[in-house]
Amino acid sequence: MKLIPFQTDHFSTLAGWFSCEADVVQWGGPFVHYPLDTSQMQALLDECRTEPPHRICWMAGDADQLVGHVELGLDWRNGNAILQRVIIGPPFRSRGLAEPMVRQVIQQAFAIPQIARLELNVYTFNTPAIKTYARLGFIHEGTRRASTLVGEERWDTAVMAILREEYTPAS
Repeated sequence: MKLIPFQTDHFSTLAGWFSCEADVVQWGGPFVHYPLDTSQMQALLDECRTEPPHRICWMAGDADQLVGHVELGLDWRNGNAILQRVIIGPPFRSRGLAEPMVRQVIQQAFAIPQIARLELNVYTFNTPAIKTYARLGFIHEGTRRASTLVGEERWDTAVMAILREEYTPAS
């Protein structure tokens, strides 16, 4: 598994992994919409190019295929990072690829000396993701009930985090 900086030639691959509004919202939260288009993805890249960056975005490569996407949002003022927009492409799911991808992003986050906390939001119905995050050391801190409206449904959001002093790098 290798993290590859996200770039414009990855747009079509990433957009192709979503087939409806619910898929896009599950991945990107309530402020993205289906279909995922060039303007939305370009906005991500623009946030990567600020100084200091507001976000770092990667595609994950495995055996010369793009298999995933992940982002790290950066709150420099408070020393927080946010693991965001994690997806394994549909053809590559159920192969255990999310854990090594996220592990690398955790390492990247805590390689930044200013980062003291890495947090994430995950919808509570996404049990496989929650189990993966827990195995990697994230602690469930609470639930924002009925926090996101998708169509006529309201989704609950779990908040999970790991602090620098709780993190044990892989040896």
